[in-house]
Amino acid sequence: MSKSIYRIGEVGDRPLSKPLPGSTPISEALRYGITAPSPHNSQPWLIELTSATEARLLFDPRRHLPEADPPGRQGHIGHGTLIEMTSIAATSLGYRCEVEVLPDGEMAVSEFGTKPTAILNLVRDAGLPVDPLFSQVLVRRCSRLAHQGPPLQVEEQSQIEAQARVPGVAIGWVSNDRFSSVLDIADRAMAVEVNDFPVFDETRRWFRFSDREIMEKGDGLDLDTAGLSGLPLALARIFTRPGNWHQGYNRGPYLKAFVDSVRTTRALLSLTTSTNYMRDWIAAGRSYVRAELTANELGLRFQPISQALQEYPQMTELRTELERLMGLVAPAKVQMLVRVGRTQQPALSPRRDLSSIVIGSK
Repeated sequence: MSKSIYRIGEVGDRPLSKPLPGSTPISEALRYGITAPSPHNSQPWLIELTSATEARLLFDPRRHLPEADPPGRQGHIGHGTLIEMTSIAATSLGYRCEVEVLPDGEMAVSEFGTKPTAILNLVRDAGLPVDPLFSQVLVRRCSRLAHQGPPLQVEEQSQIEAQARVPGVAIGWVSNDRFSSVLDIADRAMAVEVNDFPVFDETRRWFRFSDREIMEKGDGLDLDTAGLSGLPLALARIFTRPGNWHQGYNRGPYLKAFVDSVRTTRALLSLTTSTNYMRDWIAAGRSYVRAELTANELGLRFQPISQALQEYPQMTELRTELERLMGLVAPAKVQMLVRVGRTQQPALSPRRDLSSIVIGSK
């Protein structure tokens, strides 16, 4: 079996999709855009190319996570990350990206894939400087590993906040007096997820159990990005075979690894909106990816730990407890909770090729 290009410790940029035949400015920008993060690395995107400089972005209903993300909120945050990554990449090509969010209005889950989440239009702008975050697009990595080294400096937090400002999104840091309590809720929320059969089975369906599966599917979760390699990786794969997924000897270590890592957390970033509409979700994704790229440049890694924010019924009690602890009053919504710190070099998560995401062109 060929060696995975996503292995831990490799130096170099994330491999880009092959250029589409008759490559255009919008398809070139989207080659970078689809490297954006998404929940479960599900990459819930369908892209229709409507001209050399324009594309319609739709939510792929086959990549919705109905158990963990019933309304598609987290999936639309993932759409926001793609929009922002594409916009950043467009500046490297001499274009600014004009974004029309939800041009046909908000949609029900049954309408996913039929109404666009956004229309992206590239406009030539020769005087536009390249967004400085573009240099981080292909080296950005999420890390589930333990945090090491010194805590975040005030200057680092300020830089992240400055670069991640998006209208409608408030960026904050969990204060010391709430820190331990928020981490405790995060641990309990993961326990709820791991011990709820339908929700954890959804994770199983998005888990890739071998190098071959990682390379063939180009999406989902895997043990490589959890920091395992060599013999520990081989042994862990024995326990995380599909047939063993729901056994206690798999669920226990899975949860323990999460808790052990979370307890090393150096800082917690929150993204909050004053309302909780679909356009708020998309805006939060745009802010998140700008914050992550900035952190990456500073040698810091992000890991969303937003389990307690999810909307399925089993999480209601913990979600309410977290919102109360953070002083939130409806209709405001914490859209994301993120670990931020220094870690060892994590593996790159896989990506699909752009050609498998584009559904048509004119």
